[in-house]
Amino acid sequence: MFETGATGASKNEVFVRWLFVSIVFAAFGVLGVGAPRASTEPVPRGVLEDAVGSVGLVRSAGGNGTGWVARDATVITNLHVAKGGTGDIYMDFSDGERVECYTAIAERDVDLAVLRCSTAGRDALEIDPAIPVAGEPVAVVGYPGGEGPTATDGVITGDRREVRGIDTVGFTAAIAPGSSGSPVFDSGGAVRAVATFGGGLGVPIEELVPLLDAAEGYPVTKEGAEWRLRMRRSVLAVAVVLPVAWFFSRRRSHNHPVRQALRWSVAGVVVTLALTQAQFALSGPAHFL
Repeated sequence: MFETGATGASKNEVFVRWLFVSIVFAAFGVLGVGAPRASTEPVPRGVLEDAVGSVGLVRSAGGNGTGWVARDATVITNLHVAKGGTGDIYMDFSDGERVECYTAIAERDVDLAVLRCSTAGRDALEIDPAIPVAGEPVAVVGYPGGEGPTATDGVITGDRREVRGIDTVGFTAAIAPGSSGSPVFDSGGAVRAVATFGGGLGVPIEELVPLLDAAEGYPVTKEGAEWRLRMRRSVLAVAVVLPVAWFFSRRRSHNHPVRQALRWSVAGVVVTLALTQAQFALSGPAHFL
């Protein structure tokens, strides 16, 4: 009996201790004691100073905006700033250098354009596709009103508002017209979003990565992209028209079916080049996804 009573007391004691520990841990969880919290310190100025040389003012027929170097010879901005590639697009950096760009890849739904231009000597900014945490400090570097570069501080909000099927990133850093396309930096200097869709909203970087990959094979200059497209379409026109024209010339018993086919091929190339030039006038050599 004594041994049995002692065993029962031990079980009760263990239960009481377990209950006490559970209550303590539950209280800590409710109060948030010991839980990781996002830093409230603003993004260090040194981080932004290191990055500002790769951020520039984009000027085009669509107006002014901000662009930044994401990869070698590759710049990111908003599509409404690049205006689909029509006309001339220039990017002015803070050190006074100006480069000419063209729109290689564009995505209307997320309002993003990937520009190709010479960025020799400028570091590509680090990108982080992870979704930032609410409360995380961020800074936006841009050219509001065409002046800058200007940095504004804020934090990530819990607002993941859906725009055109995209869960945007919300932030409190102030932006103004001209800031469209600006990189949204975290404390480590990585770009976490692209400012767009009006004030306080950005496209998460995960939406940008496929566009960057698609633009890798495009020539650096607009002239190079246009001539490449002309050549590809001319070869395609000859490959299609030549055998078809030769076949019908033989069916109609022309004396020189090969010569007739070559004439039709030349006509096909001329029409193809005319249509391609019309595309350049409307949207440049851009490829829209």
